[in-house]
Amino acid sequence: MAITRRSLVRGLGLGVLGAGALSACEGGRRGGSRGQTTPPPSAGALVEPEQPLVIGSIGASYGRMAKFEDGIAIAIDVARIDVNARWEGLFDQEIVLVERHVMAAPDEDLAPVIQQMAESGVTCVITSIDEESLIAAIPSFVEHQMTVIDLFSSGMQVRAEDVQTSNLLVRLAPNDATIAAMYAELALGASSDRGGAPGTIAYLSEDTLQGRSLLSEIERVLNPASGRVVSQQLYAVGDFGDVAARVGAVLETPPALLVLNGGAEAAPFLSALREATLDEGGRPSVEFPVRVAPWAVIDYAQEEVAGSLAAESLSTATGFEPGGEITVDHENMMLNRDASFLQRGYAYTQQGYDAVVIACLAAQQALSVEGPALAAAIPRVLTGSEDCTDYSACRQVLTTAVDAGQTATISYSGRMGDLELGPRSDARVGQMRTYTWSEANALEGGSAAGFEAPA
Repeated sequence: MAITRRSLVRGLGLGVLGAGALSACEGGRRGGSRGQTTPPPSAGALVEPEQPLVIGSIGASYGRMAKFEDGIAIAIDVARIDVNARWEGLFDQEIVLVERHVMAAPDEDLAPVIQQMAESGVTCVITSIDEESLIAAIPSFVEHQMTVIDLFSSGMQVRAEDVQTSNLLVRLAPNDATIAAMYAELALGASSDRGGAPGTIAYLSEDTLQGRSLLSEIERVLNPASGRVVSQQLYAVGDFGDVAARVGAVLETPPALLVLNGGAEAAPFLSALREATLDEGGRPSVEFPVRVAPWAVIDYAQEEVAGSLAAESLSTATGFEPGGEITVDHENMMLNRDASFLQRGYAYTQQGYDAVVIACLAAQQALSVEGPALAAAIPRVLTGSEDCTDYSACRQVLTTAVDAGQTATISYSGRMGDLELGPRSDARVGQMRTYTWSEANALEGGSAAGFEAPA
């Protein structure tokens, strides 16, 4: 009978679990010496878990999440296939991905869904849902001691004191405090003679927890710096209202920066805004930079609305998506499943893929598939001493050390690029792609740059 890694590891009779191992994992940082290992504590036998890692996932087909649901689901599934078929699974067995649950409405009670996942052995759930739904589900996740890796939410209400996550929630996208700091910096540094006073922002957003969170964070940064939000317009999801009236409200007091925290309604609004500002010579008499949300990063030249848009409607707009450069491998992975992603884009698919890999690496680091152990290990597999960029290489570092009766730490930099979590397990350091639009309103760019959360 073949000797498996589990049999070999058990034969070592050395322990790496407990407080000693956790402190050993904290020693390294990105860019440190390679291959560095630390002798483990001598107490206890090192044992890999018998049970497989079982992962659940919850998405949504409504609101701002709908645009990304298909891509995220595919990325998660391909990561499962890669881990199992290309890289021989985890702990000598395949990881299990239970059927994805997709919310169809914002008021759905997820408690029965989470209960069913718990009965199926799920200890880690990957979510891409809105803040309201995530907050409502947190008590059920905590009750069943599940680690939650959220790809999508940014609202700061998720981190409010009355939302007791028991340190089980990890968020991979930049939060609203980070985004607001970038917007405020741009507004405060504005110097255009055709825009508003430096430090002024006009804000339009869907009336959601996230929309109110971003507004609150912008004001929190601007107000002490003598800036201010000169106009704010919150509208019901899916009901932008009178475009001309909203344009008029913005132009009543032109800002240094316009923040449009909505979706596809951005293009008709910005088209109307541009037409309202053109002088007799066809030049804009009022002009200011615009920042739009990830769910508005669309190639409008390919959409039905294209023929009704004014030229250069989005010439002053910049959008962003969390994540690093889209590599050829990642693009091909998505296009092999559905060629329409070439037009639809790849937002949040890197996070979906990496969430699976990170969960597996955390399990290998902790030698456990239990939720609390996974949550504790996730920050460590992102900031250890040995750099690695895929599951196979990262796992090899960890298993080689274990086979030798030692411990190692890894710094996984995957599809998203470098990522580091802050003290509350929100993204502290990471990357995001920025996009602009051509004169014909075609999407351009996609270059990645680093971000860092404010102190």
